[in-house]
Amino acid sequence: MGSITRDRGCLYYVPWLATLCVIIAVTSLGVWAYFTKRCEDLTLGALDDLGISAKELNRINPALVATAITYLSLTLVIYFMSLWRSFIEANHDATGVTGGGALAFLVLSFLLLCCWWLVVVWLVLLVMANTVWAAALYVTHGASKQALAATASFGAATWLPSSDLPCPGQCLDLTQLVFMASELQDACICDTDKLAAARDSFKHAYNQIPGLAVGNWGMLAAGVWLLMNFACQFSHTKREREILIRVATRIYSGI
Repeated sequence: MGSITRDRGCLYYVPWLATLCVIIAVTSLGVWAYFTKRCEDLTLGALDDLGISAKELNRINPALVATAITYLSLTLVIYFMSLWRSFIEANHDATGVTGGGALAFLVLSFLLLCCWWLVVVWLVLLVMANTVWAAALYVTHGASKQALAATASFGAATWLPSSDLPCPGQCLDLTQLVFMASELQDACICDTDKLAAARDSFKHAYNQIPGLAVGNWGMLAAGVWLLMNFACQFSHTKREREILIRVATRIYSGI
């Protein structure tokens, strides 16, 4: 029987794909966090200009912090697991026998794979949430812009707080924007100064969306690649361990 040991050189065991995934993941996380925070601040500024609030907007900051901590922590843990896998493979190649580290690696890898699947699902939901956020900003900016254009064409208008009086076309009708939270007295905004300030703020907030989306999709892509790479490492380690155990059993049975 031929030798089951081999020497592949140090560079072979470096987890190059995992390293690339981690670099993309950490960079994308920084981009996403920066533009998300910037977009949140501009959105809050626009709402303050109008004197109103938006539903569920207060959940963005806790979600940002929780996502950043969880994503970064698990990414680094999985990368260290990839390094561990490299040492296990090098040991298998050098000695031709399996050690207890391989079994521990398999158990921990299975748990981490389950956790990372949940993270990837969360990133998909995050893409959907950011898309809804972008749509809300686009619609609100367009409504503010339309109200100002109507004011320039037909003159300013006023509105008295009443459920029986429709909101004039020169005003921003918040009852049509279901994602906004406002009282009856604030449901129709005709103040051109407020509308102009809010229009600019909503536009600036919307301009942050491309950077936010690039970071979000980068996190998702890196997460999927890292998941596939880690699953392959789990599979290869399991297969190597099974083969080496069978080889060792045949050798000892022959003795």
